[in-house]
Amino acid sequence: MDLTSVLGVLMAIAAISVGDILEGGNPIHVVHLSSVIIIVPTTLSAAMVSTHAHHVKAAFKEIKIVFLNPKINLQETIKSIVELSTQARKDGVLSLESKVAQIEDDFTRNGFSMIVDGKDIKSVQESLDVAIEELEEYYHGAAHYWITAGESAPTFGLVGAVLGLMLALAKLDNPQEMALGIAGAFTATVTGIMCSYALFGPFGNKLKNKSKDILKEKVVILEGIIGIANGDNPRDLEMKLLNYIAPGQPKKSQFE
Repeated sequence: MDLTSVLGVLMAIAAISVGDILEGGNPIHVVHLSSVIIIVPTTLSAAMVSTHAHHVKAAFKEIKIVFLNPKINLQETIKSIVELSTQARKDGVLSLESKVAQIEDDFTRNGFSMIVDGKDIKSVQESLDVAIEELEEYYHGAAHYWITAGESAPTFGLVGAVLGLMLALAKLDNPQEMALGIAGAFTATVTGIMCSYALFGPFGNKLKNKSKDILKEKVVILEGIIGIANGDNPRDLEMKLLNYIAPGQPKKSQFE
């Protein structure tokens, strides 16, 4: 679980709630069902208009990685590549055929299958580059949906507030009901802003940032496949791939 996402949302809500309480308010009064109904479905629906249907589906499918870290371990990925590189250098690329068939990841399996089948390096790289570009577009589109929703939410919050004020002003003959109506109307503005800056916008940006880790792993795999196809020394290949691990994260060589 990604605690920065979970704690970020909870702390944002908690901070506003505490501030409201200190001012003598009650945070529960900010939760207004009609405001939520006006803003959330409308925002999410409007964001669909500017997003490809394929990416709308991806946005809801991949939202899980905002809260759950993608299963990526570059150190283990590099270790596996180096092991295959060592075997290929010792017994030839064809010796990898049985192990390649057991690889679950489609990208990795397809890449190694191409070099085992004797495809030229340029064709392999071009094919895998296209796959990486498509994956990048997939996550970019998914993130774009949530970012667009975040940009739209405050406006629909304003719409909800105006609708509430229109109804409140119709009760001029009853000041108490009108005051309650005005108070309820402004909850829509609060809801829209919270959805924008504490939920939808951050969801999109976190999804976009985490997709970079997924894409980096694919680049590492691509570089490893090309290195094996070129017959690179496993030690040199490992040194090259370890450079993709971010500073501050542990880097362990198999040859130490």
